[in-house]
Amino acid sequence: MSDDLTYLPTALKGGPKTRLTTLQKAQEIRKLELFSEASVEDLYRLAAIAQEVEFAAGQVIYQKDDVGDAFYLIIEGRVECTLEASPTSRIATPGEAVGLSSVLIREARQGSAKALEDTFALSIGAEDFYNLLSCNSEITVGLVKYFVKKVGISH
Repeated sequence: MSDDLTYLPTALKGGPKTRLTTLQKAQEIRKLELFSEASVEDLYRLAAIAQEVEFAAGQVIYQKDDVGDAFYLIIEGRVECTLEASPTSRIATPGEAVGLSSVLIREARQGSAKALEDTFALSIGAEDFYNLLSCNSEITVGLVKYFVKKVGISH
């Protein structure tokens, strides 16, 4: 798999600026640390449920207390993420995800996200994600391994 991504322009005027192939979506998803060790097959499964979305500069992507119905992998653009409990905000850039924690823990959003500039992203819906996890134990095992390494649990 090459790391070179060539975006395919859409033929329809007024449609999304870019179109990604399934391979390109899989390559973008692999950039997330959470999925960095996923198999090619698992990346393709994730790419199959990822939808392309665009947000205009200034557009609110989600607000505090919204249902965590999807997470977004930023492909182009920048997104400001704020948490109510924190006085500072975080700027998500290409290759980063926003809204992931509320999807993983199935709780309401703890903060908000707003596009700082025109932003192109992949959206992975929570229900699709959980359906995929329930049918593909390899992805679930990969997530468990990731979190075990993250918290430093040793034997």
